Amino acid sequence: MQNHFVRFGLMIGVASILLNILLYVYDPILLLGAGSWIGLIICIYFMVKSVSVTRSENGGFLSLSESFKSSWLAYVLGSFISSIFMFILVNYIDPSLIESIRDAQIDALKQTSQLFNYSENQLEELISAIKDTNPSGLAQIAVTIPVSFLFPGAILAIVIAAIMKRNRPDQSNSTSQNENYDHF
Repeated sequence: MQNHFVRFGLMIGVASILLNILLYVYDPILLLGAGSWIGLIICIYFMVKSVSVTRSENGGFLSLSESFKSSWLAYVLGSFISSIFMFILVNYIDPSLIESIRDAQIDALKQTSQLFNYSENQLEELISAIKDTNPSGLAQIAVTIPVSFLFPGAILAIVIAAIMKRNRPDQSNSTSQNENYDHF
């Protein structure tokens, strides 16, 4: 079995970079909202393609674990490439984006603060913490990239894998028969 996830992971990375460049040129604020959703759609598309090509190569059959591996590793590679590009864009090409990201985070915090019943002091502390950190610094990226591998990455991958898996007929019969014998 070839590692199609590498090819499709690179496609996710390149497509995400192109999308981010287009959004950045049009309106950098779009990177924070629309860019995330469009980027997610791009990831899903190429994750499905990775599983589809891998399954076709295996005669139309693919186990859940192989399907998961193909889609999740494509996501991991693509999101890693995209994250590196965004790190370079925000920290070296246009550092003014850091302030835009902070402003967007503060606006989102203010909107959700009522939901969580934050006091004025709590809200001010949280806003102060946002102002004191670089949302695209190495420390933040070191935390957010691995978390994104799990959510939404692994969640999407397991959903895609469950939908697209197709066990060989002989595997499903032998598994069922073995399960029946295990009860005796």
